[in-house]
Amino acid sequence: MKAIKIAVAIMTVLLVVGFAVVIYTISTRLSDGTLSKKTEEVEILSGDSVPGTLLDKSGKPFDTVSIKIPAGCRLADTQLLEGRVLFRFDGELSRDCQRVELYNTITGTKVGGWQIDISAD
Repeated sequence: MKAIKIAVAIMTVLLVVGFAVVIYTISTRLSDGTLSKKTEEVEILSGDSVPGTLLDKSGKPFDTVSIKIPAGCRLADTQLLEGRVLFRFDGELSRDCQRVELYNTITGTKVGGWQIDISAD
């Protein structure tokens, strides 16, 4: 009987510590500034904009950006981070499919990219 009481006490302490860790993690993630960034983005887009258009810092919308994918290649992955979007293409090396391109999401311009070169030096 005494062993059961000790086990229950230990489990209670572990549960309380576990809940404290979860609450601490949630509060630190909420206070790291992600909510203020979202508010700033809403303020930028909520100006005199036309619904469905993105604005650069001058307030002018940019046209549709065409991203060319060579025949036989495919879009393998996209990642969005701090005003830039990264596209990773996959496919045959002989068709120059193995590449990554980086675009600015505010202006729609291509920032740069990387392409795997299979030529031997």
